[in-house]
Amino acid sequence: MSDKHEVTQTENGAVRGGKKAALKNHCKRFWWLHLIIFLCISAAVICIVIFVGVKNIAQAKINDADLRIQSVNILNSEPNKFLMEINSTISTDGTVKADIDPFVGNLTLRDIPDAKPFVQLNFPKTNANKFQTVNISQTVEISDMEAFAQFNKYFFQNETLRVAIDGKTKVQPAGLSKKYDVDFHKVVTFKGLNKLNGTTLTDMKIKIGTAESGIPNFNATATITNPSYYTIDLGNATFNNYADNQLLGNLTIQNFIMRPGANVVPVSAILDQTIIISAASKKPYCETGKIAVELLATDVKQGSGEITWLRDALASANQTVELSLAETFKAAGLSDFKATCSS
Repeated sequence: MSDKHEVTQTENGAVRGGKKAALKNHCKRFWWLHLIIFLCISAAVICIVIFVGVKNIAQAKINDADLRIQSVNILNSEPNKFLMEINSTISTDGTVKADIDPFVGNLTLRDIPDAKPFVQLNFPKTNANKFQTVNISQTVEISDMEAFAQFNKYFFQNETLRVAIDGKTKVQPAGLSKKYDVDFHKVVTFKGLNKLNGTTLTDMKIKIGTAESGIPNFNATATITNPSYYTIDLGNATFNNYADNQLLGNLTIQNFIMRPGANVVPVSAILDQTIIISAASKKPYCETGKIAVELLATDVKQGSGEITWLRDALASANQTVELSLAETFKAAGLSDFKATCSS
């Protein structure tokens, strides 16, 4: 048998040296390729930051901005249009400087499902400063009367309501030439008219007897409390009055611009006084000494134009005014009149 010798040659040291040399040669020959790859990756990262990151930052800043409305004026009311003035402020953290393009904002009542926009407003160019005033004055054409009437009725009847403002605009951060598309979405909660509850009548003057045609037999001073920050030009408003579930007559307020807070205005009415006199002997009025008069709008005019969107809002729910029977009889010159409950 012949002896065979297996010899294993280890060349680890030599191989490592060969790879390093090959890598050095590769880098010397193809350094330019690695530089191009590095620049391409860097450019891609920068593009992602610019086109995605900056856009997301801009949208986040829009989302975090605080919109506050100080006052709204509804003036020069006409059948299909009105002047709308809004005084508001926008606050941000001020960390990003940017210009925001003007845009069209759609106002939608949030408290009713699937409500449609009731007004479109042109918002001016603004910026992302820490605090700024944003005022709007615009003649609004009523394009969707149904949606607008829905808002007006809800505004008249309720204590509070929510309105969403939605629009699409562009933001240009300082130092960049590119503008980025962003969505503007804010929900504002504010006080409604709450059916003008708390209205009172003082300084009543009542003429006993049947009223002559078109000549009021009732005059008083009304204090009408507007809990909202809306100023509304109501023009000449006429209301049917009901007491003891009967039509009492109608009351008129002339040239009425309702402002926030207490509005003290003269009112006049043509009333059937016999209804109050007969009701005074009925329960519960004879027990409480008070009677509720409910007002429901029948007419709102500016000049000769009928403003149906205001009339329909004021006619959507009764406005209740509580009268003292003693004060009412005193105003009619019947100070000694004592109401007693009939059996």
